[in-house]
Amino acid sequence: MDNTPYGQGLNSIRWRFALASAVLTVLGVLLRDALMGHTDRWTPTGLLTLGLLSGVTASITFWMASTLTRSIDLLRHSTEAIAAGTLDSPVTVDCACEVGGLASSFRKMTQRMNANLLRINTLAYTDTVTGLPNRSVIDHLLGHALAPQRQGRFEAAIFFIGLDGFKHINDRLGHQGGDELLRQTAQRILEQGFGRTLQTLDSCTDSFGSPCDRLPEDLVLARFTGDEFVAILPGVTDRVALRRLGERLVATFREPFHIGTQDVMAHPRIGIALTPEDTGSAAELLSFADLAMHCARRDPHERLVFFDQRIREALLERTDTESALRLALQRGELRLHFQPKVDACTLALSGVEALVRWQHPQRGLLSPAAFIDVAEQAGLMGALGQQVIDLAVAQCRRWLDAGIRRSVAVNVSPSQFASPAFVPTLLDTLKRARVPAGLLSIEITESIAMSATDEVEARLAALREAGIRIAIDDFGVGFSNLSQLSRVPMDDLKIDRSLVMAIGENQKSEVIIRAIIGMAHALGYRTVAEGIETPQQQAYLKSLGCNDLQGYRFARPMDAEALEAWVAGRTRTASNTSANAGTGTNTVSER
Repeated sequence: MDNTPYGQGLNSIRWRFALASAVLTVLGVLLRDALMGHTDRWTPTGLLTLGLLSGVTASITFWMASTLTRSIDLLRHSTEAIAAGTLDSPVTVDCACEVGGLASSFRKMTQRMNANLLRINTLAYTDTVTGLPNRSVIDHLLGHALAPQRQGRFEAAIFFIGLDGFKHINDRLGHQGGDELLRQTAQRILEQGFGRTLQTLDSCTDSFGSPCDRLPEDLVLARFTGDEFVAILPGVTDRVALRRLGERLVATFREPFHIGTQDVMAHPRIGIALTPEDTGSAAELLSFADLAMHCARRDPHERLVFFDQRIREALLERTDTESALRLALQRGELRLHFQPKVDACTLALSGVEALVRWQHPQRGLLSPAAFIDVAEQAGLMGALGQQVIDLAVAQCRRWLDAGIRRSVAVNVSPSQFASPAFVPTLLDTLKRARVPAGLLSIEITESIAMSATDEVEARLAALREAGIRIAIDDFGVGFSNLSQLSRVPMDDLKIDRSLVMAIGENQKSEVIIRAIIGMAHALGYRTVAEGIETPQQQAYLKSLGCNDLQGYRFARPMDAEALEAWVAGRTRTASNTSANAGTGTNTVSER
């Protein structure tokens, strides 16, 4: 802080002007006397008169200068208040003099500065799509309300609201359609769910758009990230009332959203956490509500879940799993099992799908269901996916060394595929292992294939150009753009198991399967059906011309050694069948 004593003593404009006027008055009188020949100035009466005259002149000048400097002081106090952070401090100088002009210019400057500051804060703390506050406001409010040094108790409920299937809707309608859905969702949550409007919502920001350091007085709703919204309900902790409010919120989504010319259904999943009941930490409160929302997403029958001890234990287990998984990636504890794919007509082995397992030192062999979600949320899918590719390529090399050419399909997650290093790293892995690219097949999700970006198409084209086969996994349950499907560089469509399981039970599923196979063949793609468990499913898919079949009907996933035993057993069975057929003996197939 600047402590310079401005305007004190001889540094004062008033005193300087007063002294200057007194001196000039004395000099003027003396000059006049000399010119007129007066010699009585140095008498006592003359000196007294000179002193009174110069004093009066100095006083008048001091008073006039004070009027000027008073305006300067007011302007200075205003600037110091603004510099100290009181940005809306008024500039009270209002005169027609030069200082008034300076004050007017300064007033315009501060207005422009404040307008720019408001614009910057609006961009920083407001979601540009919905007009709601953004995540930074929620973090600031909860950080202030639950700060350990703050006196008093803050009671509130946190609603964490997520939209099911938003990514598929966004892929189908494009980003503009997705943004419109988010805008309408925010409006519906506010107006129909909470009975508020954007104008009456407590944004908890000051006149310059910055989050203010006070407790929220009413509902605060923010777009948190992607398709997720967070609501703070201060003073409401009664679970019955909160459940009633949550159910009303869910009910507002029963009607479709009108996006352009299309009607779209989007369903919310809500997680609720309470403070101080569940936690007094701002970070934990949001995390707990988020976990409760994800629990609702995993259960198709739940729309609303309160955070509780069961979820807390799951969180601790998830944290332990994440730590152990990080070590597992370092220690090489991942293993591959292989599920055979067979030709639909001959039942000959046409390839295998590599499926990851975790050889946990305490819990034994774990399926992907026990750790893939954790890997996704912890950002470990890139490292995990690369290890799976390394293991699959290494197994291909071992088979080649044994004189066996066997194609292997590997699943690739969206986060793994999105990495710019994915394609060059994959090609380098094949090159170092001296494995032909044609023996590897990459299975991507329907959402990746339908994203329709130039970057995605370029990566898929680079993989196919190298000789790697591309398959779309779980096809038939997402939102596919058929025109986009004709442009995607790919080779195979894998029909989702949910459709296969409905064969013989749901005629509509059979119609969809027939359409998928017909369309795929017309576009020059091969088809693979997964999840086959019954002879009826096998026969129906064969009759439609499906190329390859996969499922427990033929074999469960197994390690490489067990796979060789399975292949050898099928070979012996086939030989015995041929021999018995030659002698007229009937033999029952292993299937």
